[in-house]
Amino acid sequence: MTSKRDRFLTAARSEQTDRPPVGAWIHYGSSFWTPEQVAEAHLRFYRHYDWDYIKVMDDFRLEVPEGLTEVTDPEQLEQVVPDPAAPLANFARQTEVLRILRAEAGEAAIIETIFSPLQTLVRVLGASVVEYFKADPALAHATLGRVAAALARYAGNLAGLGVDGVFLAVNGASQDATSMGISPRQFRDWVAPYDRQVFEAAQGLVRIAHLHGEGADPELIRDYPVEVLSWSDLVSAPTIAAAQESFGWVPMLGLDEVNSLYWTPTQTREAVLDARRQASDRIIVAPNCTLHSDGSPLVLAGLRQSVEVPLT
Repeated sequence: MTSKRDRFLTAARSEQTDRPPVGAWIHYGSSFWTPEQVAEAHLRFYRHYDWDYIKVMDDFRLEVPEGLTEVTDPEQLEQVVPDPAAPLANFARQTEVLRILRAEAGEAAIIETIFSPLQTLVRVLGASVVEYFKADPALAHATLGRVAAALARYAGNLAGLGVDGVFLAVNGASQDATSMGISPRQFRDWVAPYDRQVFEAAQGLVRIAHLHGEGADPELIRDYPVEVLSWSDLVSAPTIAAAQESFGWVPMLGLDEVNSLYWTPTQTREAVLDARRQASDRIIVAPNCTLHSDGSPLVLAGLRQSVEVPLT
């Protein structure tokens, strides 16, 4: 019998396994919880639906100086991660979550979530930081370079925690509001180099790029050192076939994260089966992005059951 971890790792190499691995994730609203509470929420979700992998949510925000809630002067950004080698409370808490999950779910594949250096800043200080970076690319490089160094140090320690993969959410390559008006030139200049730095530090793990947003351009991340692509293929390039054939990525998708909020289990299974057929079953089944926390449990059960149906 194929183990859950082996199933995931085999699929991530684009090799055929007994069936595609399947999992899902939601935000638990856990930024103020203890690591024990966060781990318990993940374990309950994982065990209830019998997923193959635990995609760990990282809701702990980057540690910044007390009192810094938004940037009103670009010089304030010098206070953010002044020493990338120094310990940060958010990493310590998330590390404890991972330790608990590995100890309690030894059979599962564990995928850690890391937000891109840019999105890590935006999540703690708001999107206004992007306007400072557009106005001063040198400031962008200096600030994102420090954040990326801290994230890369963290990513480099994940294998020692028994983590199997890293899922990095990439923002800035799409045509919708989630890219905050970043141009392709700006993305290549002061976004992509620091995303790549984090991925490079995670060498040896399954590296998953989540190409976030509508109308995203996969060419902007063609040179990212990743094995797997997560994306919303119904509203963004590439097609599943192009992801496999043109870019060499294993697709990680199957469930429309928006419309499935009101689907039936039958609709869920049909959507996943369609994705499986397009990928010739060389796929990691997943939602295309984070699912709504109020989604139907029947849809989640349908997602789990969809991988048990033989392709015809």
